[in-house]
Amino acid sequence: MGNRNERKRLSRWTTAVVLAVALAVPSLAAAADAVQLRFATVGIGSAWYNYGAGIADLVKPNLPKGSTVDVLPIAGTVGNMKLLQSGETELGLSFPNVAAEGCGGFGSFDKKTDKVRGLMGGLDTYYYGTFVTVKSGINSWDEIAAGKARMTTTRVGGSGELGLRQILALYGSSKKDVAAKGGSVKSLKRPATAAAIADGKADGWSHVVTRGHPVATELTTLADMKMLPLSDAVIKGMVEKHGWVEAVIPPNTYKGQTGPIKTVKAATNIMIREGVSDEVAYIITKTIIENAAKVRKVHAGLSGFDPKGVAKAGLVGNCPFHPGAAKYYKEKGMM
Repeated sequence: MGNRNERKRLSRWTTAVVLAVALAVPSLAAAADAVQLRFATVGIGSAWYNYGAGIADLVKPNLPKGSTVDVLPIAGTVGNMKLLQSGETELGLSFPNVAAEGCGGFGSFDKKTDKVRGLMGGLDTYYYGTFVTVKSGINSWDEIAAGKARMTTTRVGGSGELGLRQILALYGSSKKDVAAKGGSVKSLKRPATAAAIADGKADGWSHVVTRGHPVATELTTLADMKMLPLSDAVIKGMVEKHGWVEAVIPPNTYKGQTGPIKTVKAATNIMIREGVSDEVAYIITKTIIENAAKVRKVHAGLSGFDPKGVAKAGLVGNCPFHPGAAKYYKEKGMM
């Protein structure tokens, strides 16, 4: 009788163990399944594209075997948030001011990007830079708003074009108004921008730029350029209305820029789609944070990368953090 009861208890115990293992195996298998990630940046040759390629190279070896990370040369801050929302990418670079608009459903967005989560922020410092040729004779943004310059910027959906529209609006102007007054604002790709400046068909270029930015470097090499500051009133408006941060570009950050330039800045963040598994988000976060020295070598713009502050909500536009990233930050006392 005792042996029979013992066998029954053993049978129940064995059944429980088998059931527990059966339930656990799928989650382990899922964690080991290869993943195909797309990482939205911006055009080939840009600092952001280089960021994406470098970070992908760091992350891929730590993902499950057979995983891929494809770096997409699209679509800029606004565009990347929309690609994340629609499910056309799993990762994307953006800025906190744009992420805030997306998650809040205002500004450049008709509705909330409720599928977008924050992974980390504060990767770098991007200044809003305005470069004009010396021979153009343009000395201020007042002249640009008054239609006295032929400006170029990035395509719609990029932070350069967005910032330009915001600045013009603070002057009570717009791209349409500039054109009506005899000036112009054209959205061009990198090669076309360089050609327009070199051929004298454009007077300047306006975009967000980091230290060592490829287009800024190219333009200041092709022609004698100078940088234009933003007025105190415009800086105030950019900060209070659009979420930028007041900044001063240190002298000699760019060729021909011998003095400090008053402007605004933002810091690149990495956003992630909610459907990415917690395990994968955790791996990506851990890899970047624990390889900070390698991240700094990816591009000059990342040379000051400091992982200590990347988990601040404001740096991802106060969008909710992905649970996988939050798990890592909490384990390390960063959140």
